[in-house]
Order: sequence, then structure tokens, then C-alpha cells
Amino acid sequence: MGIPARVVEVHPMARRTEKGFMTHKVNHGGGGFGRRQWQTMKRTRWPFLCIVLLSMLASASAQPLRISVYAAVGEVNKYMLTPEGREKAAAIFNGFKVHKIFLEGRRGDQYVPPAVLREIRDDFRKRGFLVSGGIMYSAGKIWAVKTSAGGAWLNFQAEKTQHDIAQYFTENAAVFDELLVDDRFGTDDTSPESDRARGNRSWSEYRRDLLATVIEPLMLKSARAVNPSVRLIIKYPQWYDWFHMMGYDPPRMSGLSDQTWVGTETRNPLTERSGYVQPTEGYINYRWFSSIAGKKVAGAWFDHGDCTAQNYVDQAYQSVLAGSPELTVWSIETMMEGSHPGDPLFKAALPELFELAEKVRGRSIGGISYYKPAGSDGAGNLYLMDYLAMIGLPIVPEASYPAASRIAILGAQAASDPEVLSHMKQHLSRGATLVLTPAFLHRLGKAATEMANVHVLGQTRLGTADGVEIKGQRVSLTTPLEMDLGLEAAAGEVLISASSGDNRVPLLTSHKVGTGRILVLNVRTFSWGDGKGTWLLAPQQLGLPEIPQVLADELRRELLAPLGIQLSSPTKVSFYRWGDASVFYNFRDEPVELMLNQKPVTLGPHRVLWR
Repeated sequence: MGIPARVVEVHPMARRTEKGFMTHKVNHGGGGFGRRQWQTMKRTRWPFLCIVLLSMLASASAQPLRISVYAAVGEVNKYMLTPEGREKAAAIFNGFKVHKIFLEGRRGDQYVPPAVLREIRDDFRKRGFLVSGGIMYSAGKIWAVKTSAGGAWLNFQAEKTQHDIAQYFTENAAVFDELLVDDRFGTDDTSPESDRARGNRSWSEYRRDLLATVIEPLMLKSARAVNPSVRLIIKYPQWYDWFHMMGYDPPRMSGLSDQTWVGTETRNPLTERSGYVQPTEGYINYRWFSSIAGKKVAGAWFDHGDCTAQNYVDQAYQSVLAGSPELTVWSIETMMEGSHPGDPLFKAALPELFELAEKVRGRSIGGISYYKPAGSDGAGNLYLMDYLAMIGLPIVPEASYPAASRIAILGAQAASDPEVLSHMKQHLSRGATLVLTPAFLHRLGKAATEMANVHVLGQTRLGTADGVEIKGQRVSLTTPLEMDLGLEAAAGEVLISASSGDNRVPLLTSHKVGTGRILVLNVRTFSWGDGKGTWLLAPQQLGLPEIPQVLADELRRELLAPLGIQLSSPTKVSFYRWGDASVFYNFRDEPVELMLNQKPVTLGPHRVLWR
């Protein structure tokens, strides 16, 4: 495929001159005096601007929390083309303590010319804001090539896609010192062109190789040819258990980029529109990325989409509780129009969010490790971490085996590690507690089931429990609990059993292994293709967040024991350990009464508590 002819696009700010289109300040005075005056201004202006920018950067880095906004192309064109529009925007942004603005220059066929971006950039800089650029990889009619599945995802194998990406970075690196790639840097393409290129690799392997290898030649090389100091940020979506299927490779990609932004946009957990995503998923996603990219993870990103006012603000709290030093809000339209009830609630919460960020800063995260290697398949346990966090377990995602943890959960994702059995034996020999799921046991087979002293059938028997038995007392479940009905264990090692009609099935088992212990927690979430077609995110509601407090307390009694913590609480109250502090967030619309280490605690609706 040859490189297509360049498409000329005319922007609303461009006007016709005798020599063509003028999109910026073309005429600075034709005579010698005018030109000398302009050159003098340039010599004095840029050192001054550099001093201002350095001062702004130093001030921002000293803050425990920074707020930034991302203006999509349509919003740049709607709100920022005139000085009056920018003045209004600046006043609104100041009300939200915004320190940085990302200006999107390309989204499919929507486009803002570099000269226009430069004028907007300079104006906002004078008003005291840092300004960076951005792009959303979205196929248009004339920009890039869409995938064989249709929609807006890109076919990154196509020569035109590669040409258009390189052109964006060449043009925009001349304007900005920092460029952010929004979260459609993935692909589902299965075209003949891509099929030939993948050879004998799986689609997941091919896509990860492809996307990791386009960063250097198309993005970095193109940008640094015109601006050697330009920085690249890659923003990732929140659907972490699908990344490898769509080509995201966090270890390789974060190694090539300068910084990582993490999607914490969980939205409404009660609607199908964006998946029945648990509100803890943003925290989980951020912490998992932090275990991969470390200090390169520098921002959390969320939006208003499918959010109630409270959903929107919950996202902000989860981002700060995850340790993010910066919150980026996408997009600016609701701020400009005053059209979403979450914005005033977010503004009112800013003082507490800044205070919370100050408490988190400099502390280490602790709790129950959940091992999820990068590129791992979570079938049967997709997004299980989110649900465990919703029943009040302080989950800490880890991309490397958590050998130093006192307790670790090994779901289906951990089975992707070929050395996991060896890790388990060494860990148990040091007195650790390991929590296994049936999905993990199915993938590991006999060696793991014998170690845990349980048995699983050859195939998972999907089912739900309608009740549980705790210390001889039956407790009914108003919402069925998803589990594997094929799990079997010796009666003496069953701590909690479940009933499914006339069947009794272990829900939690315990088995001593030397100085360590193995628990088997019989819970299930999703596999690929479950549900009614919701893609990438949770396709249906589950029973785990709805379990009664007596069951949640009993599960926590066993799983928190290695940490020396006792907690009695209803579900939908999340628990975090930052250093020696215990932190709680109540997702409920009513206050709750907790018992932390036998001390009563009251927590208001949608409130945070630091102890």
C-alpha cells in the first residue's frame, strides 16, 4: 500500500490570504523596524516564558494532588477558539483548581491545526496553566484505517494508519513538550493483512508485539525529530483483564513511554450501558499498574459518562485512595455548560481530596496480595479483585509473585505463571497463607489440588448458592452467589459450606501445609463470552457484593487473620491499608457501623475514614 496523498483540512480559525490559508500570526510587520521589534520580543519573551513554566512545574510537583482536564477536539473547537472563550474556560478551570490542560489535536477526522493549538497553548500559559497535547486513536473516513470489525478501533498494521500516526506526532511535537495518547491504543483487527503479519502467533501475541513496536518508530522517532525533549504519556483504559486480548502490553509499553495514566472511570455499577463495573475497579487498576511501572504511573483519569453525581465523585476518591498524585477529568463540556450534577459535588470534595492525598503521600500500600501477571488469562475470575475489594478485603494487585506477602490470593490469572507451583511451595514454607480459586485449580491440575487437599471435576460445574452454613447455622442468600458446584473437600477442612438446592458444596476450605496454610475460596465471576454481549467489562451483576454481613465477617475473619486485623462490616465498604493506617470508604447511600479490632466506628454514606 502506498502512502496516501496528504489531506488538506481547513479549520474554523483559518482565513484566506493572497498566499493561501493563514492559521496563525503570519504578518509581524514587513519592514525592517517591525521585523527587528518582533525578533527582540522573541529574544526576551521565551526566556521569560521558560522561567514561568519552570516555576509552575516546581509548584505543581510540591502539591499532594493536582487536577488536570482533557479537552477533546470538539471541545477545543467549541470553547477555545476565541480569547473570550478561553477567558471563560480559564475562570471555570480555576474554580476546580486545574493546573494543566490537555488539548486534543486529533480524533479521527476531527482536527485542530498545530498553529491554532499553538495560539491556544500560549494564551492558557499566560493565564497560569500548563498545557500539553493529546490524541484519541479513532478511525475516520479520511484518517487512518478502521479494523475489520468496524467501529473506530484502528488497524495498526495498515500503512495509512502508520503514516497518519507519524504525521500527528511530527506536527504536534512542534507545539507541545508532552503528548498523551488516549485509551484506544488497542485493536481487534483480524483482516487478511493482519492475519498474514501475525504468522503462527496467537492474536493476543501478535497484537501485543505490533502495538509495542509501533511506539518507537511512529510516535517517539517522529516526535523527537522535531522536539528532542518531548515526553510521551500513554493512558490505559480500566478493563485490565482484557488488555492482552486487545494488544495492550503494560510492561513493554510503559518501558517505552515517559509516564503512564491509568483509567479509573468505573461509572455506574447498576447499569448495563458501561458494564456492571464495581466502583473499586479504578483503585485496583491503578495499583496493578503501579506494580508494573512504579513511579512512571503519575495520573488517574475518569469521566462523567453513565455516572450519577455520586458515581462521579466516588471515582475521584478511589483514584486518590489508590495513590494517584493527579486527577485528569475527561471531558470539559459538562464543566463549561454546568450540565452534570457531579461537577459541583466534585468541587465541594476537593479540600478533602487534597487532604487525603497528603495523608497517602509517602506511605506504602499493604494488605492482601492478588497475583495477576501481565498478559494473564483470567477466565472464570475476570475482575475478581474488584469484587473482593467490595466485601471489605484490602486487595493489593501484584504483577510479580508476591513472595513477601503474609497472605496472597491466586486466581485464574496466576496460573499463567509457569513457575507458580514452585513459588507457592517456597511461600508456604515461610508460613504464608495462600487463597486459591477453583478456576486456578482447574488450570493447574492435580499438583495444585493435592497441595490444597481438594478435588475438582474435569470441567467447571457452573451454579449458584442460595444459602450458606456457618458454624452450624444456615444463612439464606437473597442474591444467588456464583460458584463451582464441582468442588469437593474432606468434611473436616470445610470452614463454610454452601447449598445449591439439595447439593452441599464447600465455599471455604482450609488445609495446613507445613507452617503455611491453603484456603480454597469457591467464588466465580466471568469468562470470555459470558453475559448478554457487554464487551470488555462486567457483563452482569453478581452475588458477591450482596452477601449478608455474617458471611462477609466470617470470610474476613479467615483472610484478615494473617494481617492481625479484625473487621466486622457490611459489604460495599472498601478497606485500604496505607502504612499503619486503616482507611475505609462507604459506597452505600446510608451510614454504616463497623467494628475494627473490636472498636466501634461509624462511617457516613459515601464518606472516607482514616484511622
